[in-house]
Amino acid sequence: MRLEGGGDECRVWRSVAICGARRGDGTARGFVSSIFAVAEEEGAYWRGRERNPKRMGEMSQAAFLVKAQSLGFGLALPWGDSEKYDFVVWARPGGRLLRVQVKATMRLNRGGYDVQPVYSTRSEGKKIYTAEDIDVLAAHVVRKEKDVWYLLPVTAFAGVKSLRLFPDLKSRNPKWEGYRESWEWLA
Repeated sequence: MRLEGGGDECRVWRSVAICGARRGDGTARGFVSSIFAVAEEEGAYWRGRERNPKRMGEMSQAAFLVKAQSLGFGLALPWGDSEKYDFVVWARPGGRLLRVQVKATMRLNRGGYDVQPVYSTRSEGKKIYTAEDIDVLAAHVVRKEKDVWYLLPVTAFAGVKSLRLFPDLKSRNPKWEGYRESWEWLA
């Protein structure tokens, strides 16, 4: 396969194209000159998210990063997966640092979308996030037509093991609707 703009032969492995990795006779060179991302076939994004909750969470984290950046917030990511939050966010310039945990849901359950503000521990099972762990929960409701974000300060859901969000039926559960698209919690 040849990619436009590159003179080297490219090999596609999964969804990554590696260019310049082999000579014409098939022997390996000492380095990879270029790596290009290749889009998946149409519709593969939705099929993959439904089967893989970790990938869905990664996609929601990427969506949060894009949305928060587009709104002018500063973002930092903690190193590794050991923290209970996904991002440190602040309003520019000089805003307060907030720990944000992103949770995603796309499964409709009795007219609402469930999000569990919990994390797993090896010894104690699932535990609810507290003010010691995070400052804001960013619940990403993933829908084919339009995604919806709920930004809840940790004090709003203290002691609650599950949130049911109703982005399509505003009057079903008004308790969480005040937090829909409430990006001001990050300011």
